Amino acid sequence: MSHSHAIELNQVHKHYGDHHVLRGIDLKVKPGEIVSIIGGSGSGKSTMLRCVNFLEEYTGGEILVNGQMVGFGSKPGGSNYRLPEKETLRDVCMVFQQFNLWPHMRVLDNVASPLRLVKSVSAHRAREQAMAQLERVGMAHKADAYPGQLSGGQQQRVAIARALTMQPSIMLFDEPTSALDPELVGEVLNVIRDLAEAGMTMMIVTHEMGFAAQVSDRVVFLADGRIEEQGDPEQLFANPQSLRLRKFLSSWNERQSSNSLPAVKQILDGAA
Repeated sequence: MSHSHAIELNQVHKHYGDHHVLRGIDLKVKPGEIVSIIGGSGSGKSTMLRCVNFLEEYTGGEILVNGQMVGFGSKPGGSNYRLPEKETLRDVCMVFQQFNLWPHMRVLDNVASPLRLVKSVSAHRAREQAMAQLERVGMAHKADAYPGQLSGGQQQRVAIARALTMQPSIMLFDEPTSALDPELVGEVLNVIRDLAEAGMTMMIVTHEMGFAAQVSDRVVFLADGRIEEQGDPEQLFANPQSLRLRKFLSSWNERQSSNSLPAVKQILDGAA
């Protein structure tokens, strides 16, 4: 069954005790759309992603993935109940800032193990599928290495391959390059760019403005748990409407002040 939206957030709220992190988020993502989420620290970016994957239980509103409510079922009277863990969605995978690879396992086993543990795939078939995804991210030649023998960029590519083996319809990335040295960022962004070109639906929390401009169909700016502004990258970066976004981009520009061109101009030139 096809759905007009791969992801829907309708008036989503999230509280941690008295701390109101998400304050009525409304967002719809079409199948195959790439949406980048930007904003300052504490704006709710990562929390929103974790709610979509139900790693965090949202406390108000609803989230739907491919038309199915995430984490909850509906009773005949209209009230909701929390689904058991085994019934939660499996067609959304998330890649984190940290790589979370098992250090005692070789790369191939790191990628194959979730297939065996979650989907009960045979060991032989799991290794075949894992090797195919390692090929996809350019890491097949490291199949027999241990994570500690890899660079940070290589470990992140293995983490992406591990997520892809689950054949998700949607990928979520939470600052996938923030733990990397600058010279390693490009190799991870190239893998994500390849996924975008292949039509994968993605939500990406990122501080890489140039990447967001180049790969995204839409950029969403969060501030204080609300969507302050959203739009296509060229419009949003070149002509921000809200004062909060103008200040955010101004601050980012200042951090890039060693460059010879204005940072936002470089963003848009790179996206052209």
